[in-house]
Amino acid sequence: MLQLDIFSENLPQKAYSCNDFDVDNKVRKLTDAIKKRYIQPNDFNSTQWFVFDIDRATCPDEIRQDRLAPEPTIFVQNPNNQHAHLFYLLRKAVHQNDNSSQAAIRYAAAVQHGLAHKLDADLSYVGLLAKNALHRDWRVIETLPYAFELDELADNVDLNLLKTKGKDRTEYGLGRNCILFDDVKTWAYKAIRQGWPQYEQWYNAVLQRTEMLNAKFKQPMQYNEYKHIAKSIANWTHGNFSKSGFAQWQSNNGKRSGIVRAKKNDDNRIQAIEMRVRGKSAKDISLFLNTPISTIYRWLK
Repeated sequence: MLQLDIFSENLPQKAYSCNDFDVDNKVRKLTDAIKKRYIQPNDFNSTQWFVFDIDRATCPDEIRQDRLAPEPTIFVQNPNNQHAHLFYLLRKAVHQNDNSSQAAIRYAAAVQHGLAHKLDADLSYVGLLAKNALHRDWRVIETLPYAFELDELADNVDLNLLKTKGKDRTEYGLGRNCILFDDVKTWAYKAIRQGWPQYEQWYNAVLQRTEMLNAKFKQPMQYNEYKHIAKSIANWTHGNFSKSGFAQWQSNNGKRSGIVRAKKNDDNRIQAIEMRVRGKSAKDISLFLNTPISTIYRWLK
């Protein structure tokens, strides 16, 4: 079956795996990991698969006809109760490393959360481990072995379901990355102004803060998932808010802020028009550019 080849070719070289979550869950080389019932489908710092946990009896027809959702690349079912994990392969992985685009992560998080709602998937599912499609205990039902562009999946969902601000912020999937980045960044901008430590001292402080905030999630992320957030914020703040650099920044900020805002608006306006030409709705453009929809409408006139 072609789906099994696609699955095995798009797994990390080292992955968490187990037969029993409470007994033998640990990182193994791929050659050993694929022998287990459950396996980690994504690298810690990138998302190649969107995986959704369907905690009810389901089949491809229900997904396609009743949910009006795209058919998954791989459909892995428990033959005993017909519950399933749905795997959507992304043509381009979404990276979460030190230099990753936060706009791209936010967009992917919105698509992921919107599709979870459309599928009526379990929103408490962490996504670290999934049913191993190569294991004999599961049934793999043949579907179209297709890799998706994010935009294709976005066309099928409501991107406005994801909230990363306010009391109702969504912790599902990549939404945790967005929340953690925003909260640590806000703290770091204030904290570094209290003093200008050496980089290693500052990085450790940012990492400690990241770990503390991560622990507040209902389903905390693994160290290898959140350390990149800490490093990205520590690098940027330490490089841009040194003692002398911060003083200069304060001096110049008022002068250049108007110019910077104007240029950013021009860039966003051009991007909004290009997205509109590609068929994106004003709501999708507003979410992607983090810009009020009234502004988007004005730009598109």
